[in-house]
Amino acid sequence: MKTYSIIAVTLTVIFFFIYKYSSSKVTKTDENYIVLDKFNDIEIREYKNQLYASFTPRNYDERNMSFRNIAPFIFGDNSRNEEIGMTTPVVIKMNNNEMAFIMPNRYNLDNLPKPNNKKLEIYEEKTSRKAVIKYSGYSNKTKELKMINKLKSELSKINLTHKNDFELLVYNSPYEIINRKNEITVSVEYNKTKKIKNKKIYFGSGCFWCTEAVFEDVIGVENVVSGYSGGNIDNPTYNQVTSGRTNHAEVCMIEYNEEIIKLEELLEIFFFSHDPTTKNRQGNDIGTHYRSIILFNNSIEEEIINSKIEEYNNKYFNKKIVTEVKEFSKFFIGENYHQNYYLNNPKNPYCNNVITPKLIEARKKLSKYY
Repeated sequence: MKTYSIIAVTLTVIFFFIYKYSSSKVTKTDENYIVLDKFNDIEIREYKNQLYASFTPRNYDERNMSFRNIAPFIFGDNSRNEEIGMTTPVVIKMNNNEMAFIMPNRYNLDNLPKPNNKKLEIYEEKTSRKAVIKYSGYSNKTKELKMINKLKSELSKINLTHKNDFELLVYNSPYEIINRKNEITVSVEYNKTKKIKNKKIYFGSGCFWCTEAVFEDVIGVENVVSGYSGGNIDNPTYNQVTSGRTNHAEVCMIEYNEEIIKLEELLEIFFFSHDPTTKNRQGNDIGTHYRSIILFNNSIEEEIINSKIEEYNNKYFNKKIVTEVKEFSKFFIGENYHQNYYLNNPKNPYCNNVITPKLIEARKKLSKYY
């Protein structure tokens, strides 16, 4: 009972200030990582360098004091009396109860104001690869230990070594009752090139939320990532792409196991899950970034794609396919909130009115692939 009380007080104190300062912008730091892989319930992420402002209490019982020490720093108790802005998630390191706020991306060690509180530590958390498991509801020590053990078990199944530096990421205030999100993370020794049998192809078939939803559950598809490709600037943002000025299309990187599913079969799913005969639009989604496009990696893929287009043009589409076929150059991963959009936003009107009917139709016509 004492443990639960401490956790409840800690979380309440943490987000009292978020609630109190809700008129200020709360920045999500999800864009500071990319998802490298997925295994069952866990993700393997690569985090960029992050700047931490942290406080370490003497023991677990004093964990609820951490926020009271850090919060004044971001609300102006610093060398420049500058309001820094709140970010989520709040990081709690399980081994020593250290709590850290992630500083907004505009700051570095040189331009961040100095804390007046000498108990705070400012340091750079270096790039790292972490395994992450999500869970919902209000967090407590029992849940945290359960999720740590589950994460350990999943990592053991795939022979992935971890460093035992578990962290709790807290995303919501106590006032948010539904759609609560917590995560447990741990550093892992992950080799990004280990899946040598997997191949990648890049499909654009309108809004990448739809494309992602269509391919995510296809048997043999290991990973689907939404992003941008086919254009002429590096590291575009969603707003830049949708403005039409970058020539990028919304595309999905489809990583697949060729021993389970072939490129020819993926092309069948691609052509029969959208309308490849309409130029620069899918339904009410209009613009060059919504164009039908396939980006190939080599001449063998190009030949297969063109052969399928010729076949489908003659059999089904009356020579009206306008799909652009282009050599792949670069793929820029989309903002994190675009990833798994349909799964994470089932009540969104666009998901209900556009994606769900598309999925029902695709799975009806292409049931052998699901």
